[in-house]
Amino acid sequence: MILKNAFVLRNYSETPQKLDIKILNGKIEKIKKKIEEKNDEVVDLDNKLIIPGLVNTHTHAAMSVFRGVAEDLSFDTWFFKVIDPLESKLNEEIVYWTTLVSLMEMASNGIVAFCDMYMFEDVVAKAVADFGMKAVLTRGLVDIDGNGNGRLKETFKLLEKWHGFENRIYIGLGPHAPYTCSIDYLTEIAKISKDNDILVTMHLFENSWEKEKFNLKEILKTGIANNQLLAVHCVHIDDNDINLLFDYNVFISNNPSSNLKLGNGIAPITKMLSKGLNISFGTDGAASNNSLNVLFEARLSTLLQKKDNPENMKIEDVIKMLTTNGYKALKINGGEIKEGNYADFTILDLDNPSFLPIENIKNHLIHSNPKIFATMVNGKFIYFDGQFPTIDKKEVYKQFTISYRKVIGIEN
Repeated sequence: MILKNAFVLRNYSETPQKLDIKILNGKIEKIKKKIEEKNDEVVDLDNKLIIPGLVNTHTHAAMSVFRGVAEDLSFDTWFFKVIDPLESKLNEEIVYWTTLVSLMEMASNGIVAFCDMYMFEDVVAKAVADFGMKAVLTRGLVDIDGNGNGRLKETFKLLEKWHGFENRIYIGLGPHAPYTCSIDYLTEIAKISKDNDILVTMHLFENSWEKEKFNLKEILKTGIANNQLLAVHCVHIDDNDINLLFDYNVFISNNPSSNLKLGNGIAPITKMLSKGLNISFGTDGAASNNSLNVLFEARLSTLLQKKDNPENMKIEDVIKMLTTNGYKALKINGGEIKEGNYADFTILDLDNPSFLPIENIKNHLIHSNPKIFATMVNGKFIYFDGQFPTIDKKEVYKQFTISYRKVIGIEN
């Protein structure tokens, strides 16, 4: 396949140029101004912009079934009184269809890869395999209820079945949070991470009371960051914590919408960036955000950090966080359009009044109103001009509605 006539932003630090891209076996074979070769499928992308694929480093994909269910509530009420009881009604079939809806939403927002933490991850993997996206999947791990070993067994099964599938699906470890995982359990998870060379991701200091009850140094001394730790939220951390996170080379997933919506606050992203931490963006689940759109998260985060100093979070830094940093956080290769990399692209429509003047395309990515035209993963379109080539949209919507009614208790 040859993608022709588009502007191409190779990486966060360059300027878009008019280039053609040839794709072979899912990878970028050639990038140059004019590629004319016979017997190739040609896709004309005139008046489009191709950028490295966007990455969502934290979500709970199946939670689309809870979108709008628990609004205007504090975190404790939202989670412990509403969401947690409803989660007991989920099953494999429901999680499959509700995950597909989230994949559709993410693809239509230009997301090529995501990190998931939830339950029934085997069918989440099946949904990702069927849809064509990339993902790091983690079974949420908790041991305070006495079933920690059972959840670890699920993780081992996932590793054996899915890790490395089509260079798209990878398995990690997902200890839920300090308040649901004992220190001994985190120590065991750290050893499994090291032995299998897989990342760990965990909600960390999302709420103010976590900071009061738990000690970051004690958590990190378990070895949980010795291989790779992707820490989510990190809202309630001080300068000493930031130094510790840097010393342990912890990766950060910033989820500003969810943090604000649940009243948890604003993470000190500017301080973390100044220290040199790798920051990326996550949407969290649709139950606490309603929207799975990392470009929105990027703009929101940028504006929040600029409130005291407009020099905070410059455009190139934010694009890097959306692309290169996201791939690094997920421990997979990508984030740059170059020969030999997988063809993971977010393609934007430049027939868009908010993208004028065209000379400032790069700046418009964050602070204007981008319109996603297509999303490509490993050289295959998973979203193209309003369509989803790999699935039956009507059937997914139908099954999602049935699933929602089962969970909420509405008679069909």
